[in-house]
Amino acid sequence: MNTGVISMRYAKALLAYAKECGEEDELYSSIKVLLHNVDSLRDLPVLLRAPLLSGSERVAMICKVLGESPVVENFASLVVKKQREELILPIAYCYARLYCKDKSLLPVKFTTAQPLDDKLKNWIENRIAKMLNKKVELHSVVDDSIIGGYIYEADSKRLDASVGGQLREIRKIFVKQNKKLV
Repeated sequence: MNTGVISMRYAKALLAYAKECGEEDELYSSIKVLLHNVDSLRDLPVLLRAPLLSGSERVAMICKVLGESPVVENFASLVVKKQREELILPIAYCYARLYCKDKSLLPVKFTTAQPLDDKLKNWIENRIAKMLNKKVELHSVVDDSIIGGYIYEADSKRLDASVGGQLREIRKIFVKQNKKLV
């Protein structure tokens, strides 16, 4: 079974249905929360396939995770009916990608050593949006191990302008040069 193709088909159908009902933005917000907490939900697909759960209990569980709305309830009913519960997380990933593409929205992960204040966060978001000519959704992450600077991640691009990253590069150069001397 090709889970990527199946997940994408379900995500496309969900986006089309949510747009038809005018709830694509609310669903995207719910899915963002789900994907942000995905580490704590790793066992969800296994739990949804538990033989002791009835179909209505599975639908209710999906609705709790994705948000309670008629769109989610109808979608969850379809997923349970077609026995695709284990694909809820991949479908959510695909939906988020499709939504962002549809809305010309670029999710950006911006990692710094210190928390950004709102003024600086807005300035960075506006600057990136202006450079790329897209709407930007900036996710600020704090990681003190980078020491200083920042790490920019969007689409498949990654720019490491951190002090920690530069120190790792210098270390690689020293190790490489010292191997030549031995």
